[in-house]
Amino acid sequence: MIEILLATVFAQQEEPRVPTWKQDVHEIILSNCMPCHSSGGAGAFHLLRYEDVAGRASFIVELTRNGVMPPWKVDDSGLPVHHKRGISKEEIETIQRWIDAGKPEGDGAEIAICGGGLVIPDATGHTNPDTPWIIPAESAARWHKGIRDKRTFVLPINNPNPMKVTSLKFSTTAPRAVQMVCFVFDHQGRARMFDGWDPDEPGYEMMGDIGWVPSGAHGKIGPGSGVVSLPHGFHWEVPPNIDVVAETHFRPTGKIEQLSLSVDLFEDAIEGSRAVQEIVSMIRRIVIEADDDAFVATEHLDIPFAVDVIGITPRAGAECSGMNISSTNSEGTKQLLLSYSDWDPHYGETVFFTKPFRVMKGDTITSAWNFNNSDSNPRNPFVPAQFIDLARKTGVANFVLHVAPVQVEQASDLYEWNLSMLRKRQRAVQ
Repeated sequence: MIEILLATVFAQQEEPRVPTWKQDVHEIILSNCMPCHSSGGAGAFHLLRYEDVAGRASFIVELTRNGVMPPWKVDDSGLPVHHKRGISKEEIETIQRWIDAGKPEGDGAEIAICGGGLVIPDATGHTNPDTPWIIPAESAARWHKGIRDKRTFVLPINNPNPMKVTSLKFSTTAPRAVQMVCFVFDHQGRARMFDGWDPDEPGYEMMGDIGWVPSGAHGKIGPGSGVVSLPHGFHWEVPPNIDVVAETHFRPTGKIEQLSLSVDLFEDAIEGSRAVQEIVSMIRRIVIEADDDAFVATEHLDIPFAVDVIGITPRAGAECSGMNISSTNSEGTKQLLLSYSDWDPHYGETVFFTKPFRVMKGDTITSAWNFNNSDSNPRNPFVPAQFIDLARKTGVANFVLHVAPVQVEQASDLYEWNLSMLRKRQRAVQ
């Protein structure tokens, strides 16, 4: 009799509490879905109130379990990153248990709905073009022969003095149409020259690379992430009269959209802040046969200076199915920095690590990209699969490492080395 009573007590203790909207699910939705699924967000509908979520609860579970939502593809196997946006398995199961229990609303007050994002000071530089660009209601057939629909815009900051930029904020009038934006600071006026080739419309139909500087060298944002903010103690050095070049990837929404952009630059550098540069690890050219679903491209870079890696911006097209980058020291110890086992180019935003990772002089950076050029790749832009021969000056696939040299006096040498490596790769495939 005592054994039966004890078994009953233990069973009651182990039975999990039934989740409710107000106590459990609302917080999960606000943390993971609100940046896009709210007023002015990229999501097609709101997910803020009980009624919004209850009617789509099973749909939400299906998309999150399959990794489609939220838009976050970074694997947990690399270094810890700031502002991680992936929903956990435990949170998904909580929503499922809430559905199974009949979606109870629960007691108490709902969590207050407030604007998310980073707290940053007033903008030092601001730009907003006068003329919007018209996104057509439907795609043209030729657009699907490239990676994605895109247009690059030149946004003059007109800053009279040099700046130490710590954050960049992007805004648009068409958030549901914009998928991704890659930024480069142009102080030579090269992008203005490209813009002049099409004087009747804002922007130009090209990638946003500026010479040897790859698009995304100064950050990349995806859905729901309108701010690029460097970790505390780091900044980008920006000369006077800078242009922000914004390579904008979009998707037609079924109606004509007027695309206007604005960019704000923020200065909040502390005393002793360190200037950030880039090291580019890349594959300049890929040649892949049709139906090859296991093509792998790799690169090894021996780093000649000690640097602190504060973050990485990934880049590859939809033919790529996964990628990773690691560092190996002189003793053979390998550290995985960043990994994507299910790469989606729409969601490849810049990530910053919770603390800098130091790469010592002589350490090796190894990058690998997996390509699936077959019909089994749901994102392959070529259906049926076709022979691929693609090249790009700054890499058809790359990782931009955002770094600061440990010894400040080596900054110019680091810049020249990175430039020489880019040129060396160019000569190697000619």
